[in-house]
Amino acid sequence: MKNGPRVEFNAIISILDSLPMGVFVLDQKRKIQWMNKWVLHHVQGDTAHHSIEKYCYTKIFNLKSPCKNCPSLRTLTTGRTEHAEIKSEYKGETKCYLVTATPLQKEYRDEQILIIETIQDITYQKKAEEDLRHLNDFNAAIIENAPVAIFTIDRNGKFISVNPALATLSGLGAEAEEKLVGFNWLENPYTVRCGLAEYIKKGLEGEPFELQDFPFTTYRGDQGQYIHFRGVPLRGKNGNVEGLLCIIEDNTEKVRAKIQLIQDAKMSVIGRLMTGVAHELNNPLATIAANSELACDLFQGLANEECKDGALDELREHLDVIQEQAFRCKNIIKDMIDLTRKKGFEVKEIDLSLCLEEVFKVINFKKLNIRLVKEIESNLPHIRGDYNAMKQCFMNILQNAIDAIEIRAGGVIKVRALPFHDSVYIEFEDNGEGIDEGLKDKIFEPFFSTKKTGKGVGLGLTLCYEFINKMGGSIEVDSTLGRGTTFKVTMPVYRDDLQSMG
Repeated sequence: MKNGPRVEFNAIISILDSLPMGVFVLDQKRKIQWMNKWVLHHVQGDTAHHSIEKYCYTKIFNLKSPCKNCPSLRTLTTGRTEHAEIKSEYKGETKCYLVTATPLQKEYRDEQILIIETIQDITYQKKAEEDLRHLNDFNAAIIENAPVAIFTIDRNGKFISVNPALATLSGLGAEAEEKLVGFNWLENPYTVRCGLAEYIKKGLEGEPFELQDFPFTTYRGDQGQYIHFRGVPLRGKNGNVEGLLCIIEDNTEKVRAKIQLIQDAKMSVIGRLMTGVAHELNNPLATIAANSELACDLFQGLANEECKDGALDELREHLDVIQEQAFRCKNIIKDMIDLTRKKGFEVKEIDLSLCLEEVFKVINFKKLNIRLVKEIESNLPHIRGDYNAMKQCFMNILQNAIDAIEIRAGGVIKVRALPFHDSVYIEFEDNGEGIDEGLKDKIFEPFFSTKKTGKGVGLGLTLCYEFINKMGGSIEVDSTLGRGTTFKVTMPVYRDDLQSMG
């Protein structure tokens, strides 16, 4: 380097030696003319004296022949700056370097062509890139092989990516990616019609959602599927929603199995009902038959003018018995119809306080000589269920309490309602005669009753048990003979993401 720049030569050397990278100068034969300290310390650890006039690929990269993608060779050809990534073994470790070759400007060299090369150790950077690539491939493999449908949509509702499980669920098969990517799901009439579009819009506004057993309509309008759908907003670095991650699990078989279980349970109840009906109707019908026979005989006597004194009164008594037993049969049939008629429930938001008050208004507790004590917390959360079925259940439980108290002096019924986590407890406590411990397990069975004849046919609590369970709640009984009975109803708090029950 005979014609150095105006800046003092030693100062330039000091600057170059301070750089966190290797810098060396080659002649046109690619022999080393000069190198900075980084090259000496980080590459071969040799002295400058032993490296000058040696080929760069032997001293710096520990190779026996020139690099396959040698940037200095390309610079000699093109006259431009060239780059290359070169791997080299150093102290038993494979290193990766980014090498940049630049021709030295004429004013800073003699007639000999010189090349300045810089070398940066990018081993860790390349490893990080490889690890990231491997992680991305691994994540992609998880999504591709997941047994649930996973896809993303942008903030406008257009599909960005889909996985094979969605292709199966949608029925599009191999055409799924071609047909769905770029398609706006919010504009699909089936998505709008089934109500899913509204949830997607909420998700794109930043509100995650989850739908259980949602009746799904496919891209083509096919129905009959039920899905577990989760929507998770995807946010950018600035926190703004940029899309929606959607995860769908096909719950069709589970829902069908659940429906079948309900149907089996219903058939089991019907079977028990039929047995009970046959038994319960047999007794009053036998009484009706016997009394009608006696009434016919009396009429025959009247016709033959053989009727004795008091015969008309006796006839009236027989007719009263026939009427009483006939009404008993009618009530049995009515309760059966109430139990079987409720095929589905319209699940809505129920103001529990209002529902209870409406039931209280129907019953004249004062006339019954019963004191009603209400311990209902203010601001009770609303529950979910069928409003009319809920009222009927409360009415049946209260009627059961009234019958248990009967003519007892100082009869008291306490009604408590209080929230607990995601539920609301409603308790009905009476100080009636109570239930024997051995009979509590039978209290919800059809036609089981501890009441006197004519006070009920034993279907009221069966109705309560069936209705409350179908609405997602539960009912329990606690009773002590001679001290009274408490029925505890637990109902779920209303949430607007729950669907109507069928």
